[in-house]
Amino acid sequence: MNKTIVIVGTLDTKAEEVEYVNELIRRKGHQTIVIDPGVLGEAGFEPDITRHQVAEAAGTSLNQVIQLGDEGKAIEVMAEGACNIVQELYSTGRLDGIVALGGSMGTSLGLPLLKALPLLVPKLLVSTVAFTPIISQATASPDLTVMPTVADIWGLNRITKRVLENAAGAISGMVETYEKSELSEKRMIGVATLGSAALRYVPYVKPLLEEKGYEVAVFHTNGVGGGTFEQFVEQGMFAGALDLSHQELMSYLCGGQNAVNRLEAIGKRAMPHVVAPGAIEWFCWFEPVDTIPSQYRDRKIHMHNPRVAEIEANKEQKAALGKVMAEKLNRALGPTVVLIPTQGFSERDRPGGVFYDPEGRGAFIEALKSNIKPEIQVRELDVHINDAEFAREAVATLDSLIVNQADH
Repeated sequence: MNKTIVIVGTLDTKAEEVEYVNELIRRKGHQTIVIDPGVLGEAGFEPDITRHQVAEAAGTSLNQVIQLGDEGKAIEVMAEGACNIVQELYSTGRLDGIVALGGSMGTSLGLPLLKALPLLVPKLLVSTVAFTPIISQATASPDLTVMPTVADIWGLNRITKRVLENAAGAISGMVETYEKSELSEKRMIGVATLGSAALRYVPYVKPLLEEKGYEVAVFHTNGVGGGTFEQFVEQGMFAGALDLSHQELMSYLCGGQNAVNRLEAIGKRAMPHVVAPGAIEWFCWFEPVDTIPSQYRDRKIHMHNPRVAEIEANKEQKAALGKVMAEKLNRALGPTVVLIPTQGFSERDRPGGVFYDPEGRGAFIEALKSNIKPEIQVRELDVHINDAEFAREAVATLDSLIVNQADH
């Protein structure tokens, strides 16, 4: 069965390359929809969706976009229009995959519309600025595939042809595989964690959940995983969540480099959550140690590996996190229980551990309990977060929330 692949590129500057990709995809038996979000110059060929239609989808006209006289503002408007168009194409069953190509302008335009589509929809970005800060964790969809152009996109030659052939083959293969994939009938549970150097409950919770008939998806939240976990919650992918790791939320508060503003989706989807403060004792720095901000250089610093420094969060920051987590949890739409393992929040938080801090842990607990609303159950457990007993309690609690929600 052929699929429909959307191709996005500015046809005033990239028409030859877009047309080449379009022809290659069609030769593979797939349908295409070419969108031209260009602003100035003439389109090299007639697209399926014109730049006039893109501007109209943003609630304006192409003439008004041109009259802005500002290329940055023009790109923002055309990106908005293109986002609205691709979302409509997807919702009406006319988009099975999408490829965008361009330089820095085309990349900046393509990133938001690729991010606007649900996770797991095949997405490919062919870019002259791959592996630069332009394509960052904040701007890119976490499931985005990025292909460098190697040479600049400036006409067809043996280099650009090969890259574009690879791109056409890649997006075609993605939609073909996507067609064959089957969705499991099992209810899925999302589990947030870090690596086993810090959090070791996954080997306990995963088989326990599977014994109860759930499918389990584990997310390493240090990096894009935290944002991906949040998006899947918002999209309704999970029947419930064991949201047990919030180290990157501490990084968000402290200016660390793996920062994710977590516990946002809990206020957007009425889904059972079991939450715990896993690995909140530190925040991360991914650049050389001598670039760590001066106010943190007197803290305990642990080198997790040569590329990742872990910086101790102090008592005040842990208390601030407790308040922030409580405020976020207060917005929960679904049944939510907070489990607090009072003997420690990670392997770093054990007697002799690099970030062992019972006083700071107590400050977090007090701040969370003081600010959380009575409707949300908070249970303190006399265990460590990595104990098998904690895992059993977390799984039993989540399963009970899911069953009770189904009964009502």
